[in-house]
Amino acid sequence: MQQVKSRRKKMSVDRSYSPYEVIRAYHDRGMMKWGAFATGELTEAQNTFEKEKKDDKKIQALPHHLVLHLLNQSFSNQVQIKVKYQSKDKLTEVYGFVSEFINNQVRIKSTDKIYLISIEQIINIS
Repeated sequence: MQQVKSRRKKMSVDRSYSPYEVIRAYHDRGMMKWGAFATGELTEAQNTFEKEKKDDKKIQALPHHLVLHLLNQSFSNQVQIKVKYQSKDKLTEVYGFVSEFINNQVRIKSTDKIYLISIEQIINIS
């Protein structure tokens, strides 16, 4: 049995018509010439992704009356809620049940801990 080796032909353009040596000797680099465009598009896509990720972190705070209403509903119906609140310089999430209102604070019982959160710090409830 004879093995047949397939050879790839390099595509070349006949430039013998040109009187200039530079044009006749030109060798196309193929896809390499598009690298700069691809890199630029990738960088732009990454920058857009990072910007959208930062925008996602900016959560609109619920109005105070709506926060009170949702806390009241959770307390009355004993429904578990997720509370996002501003704690120092970070957002904190707590899952639990509203067990008590104390002055301007709410006590939320989680499975592992009891949280006392100022109602003014609450940003979102779901």
